[in-house]
Amino acid sequence: MSKPKAPKGPINPRVRANVYALAALYLVYLFYQMAKPYLTHDPYDSPTTFQFVLGAVVLGGGAAALGFLAWRMFKAPLPEEPEEEDSALRSEAEGEEDEPLPEEAEEDEEA
Repeated sequence: MSKPKAPKGPINPRVRANVYALAALYLVYLFYQMAKPYLTHDPYDSPTTFQFVLGAVVLGGGAAALGFLAWRMFKAPLPEEPEEEDSALRSEAEGEEDEPLPEEAEEDEEA
């Protein structure tokens, strides 16, 4: 039989920020592809005005929202390692077990 795998730690939150940033970049690229006929003054391939405005609102708004979320997530402080905290708490707990509590020490002196 195979040994059970150790649980993996949490993923770096900046990975999600990078994915959001790439999605925002892709939406900007799609908006550029839609606006390119207007920039080259091609009358045959360009979308209608309604399509262009709708695309600008959806693609531009989505890119702005994802860009803002990615920036906010990237600027957030990274969480501390939980393993280091657990080991520090364990060492403190072990140190407390070695020393008797003040109430126990008084009881030992009275007896």
